[in-house]
Amino acid sequence: MYKILITRPLPSEIHQKANVLGDVTTRSKTTSMSEQEMISALQNYDIVVPTLGDVFSASIFLQVENPRCRLLANFGVGYNHIDVNTAKKKGIMVTNTPGAVTDATADIAITLMLMTARRAGEGERPVRNQEWKGWHPTQMLGLHITGKKATIIGMGRIGQAIAHRCHFGFGMEIFYSSRSEKKLPLPAKYFSNINEAVSQADVVFLAVPGGTATKHLINEGVFF
Repeated sequence: MYKILITRPLPSEIHQKANVLGDVTTRSKTTSMSEQEMISALQNYDIVVPTLGDVFSASIFLQVENPRCRLLANFGVGYNHIDVNTAKKKGIMVTNTPGAVTDATADIAITLMLMTARRAGEGERPVRNQEWKGWHPTQMLGLHITGKKATIIGMGRIGQAIAHRCHFGFGMEIFYSSRSEKKLPLPAKYFSNINEAVSQADVVFLAVPGGTATKHLINEGVFF
């Protein structure tokens, strides 16, 4: 049986399925693994289930001459915290969970849009603190979302899920910029240039992977 390390407490259903595969150890902490913990994990387990914050960099892999670990089964879509090339050189496969949180992430994006446009967080605080004095016509005026223009940077799974919600839920006009033009099941205008795409928008969504390739993708040049 495999010796498996799960680096964070996960939903009980996941632990139940993992227990069928082998001898499972679950790290009780909810914080990121330390450097020594990651080195020890590579030395002592066949499978490690890391997640965001567990930075398996090249230097971590290079400190383990003959790792026992043969699989880093990343709990998450993004895997920019793992040096995949170095892992491969060490004979360690890296997997992720693409699509697992597409709808949830798109829902959160829409939630943030509505909270910002309708000033929900700003309005909730005085109510919670018992400071609200009652409604008046100019109190916390926000932005109507229906019919507005949305620009989405990155039209992968999550970008398309956001576009679907914006178009069908709020009748928004969709613009987007991505590495290539997509065939989409809804009307949307493609821009190869991010600045041009953003210039069209009332609302901008950023739906791209993290990492050095996208760092400062939205910068002063985009805003001004």
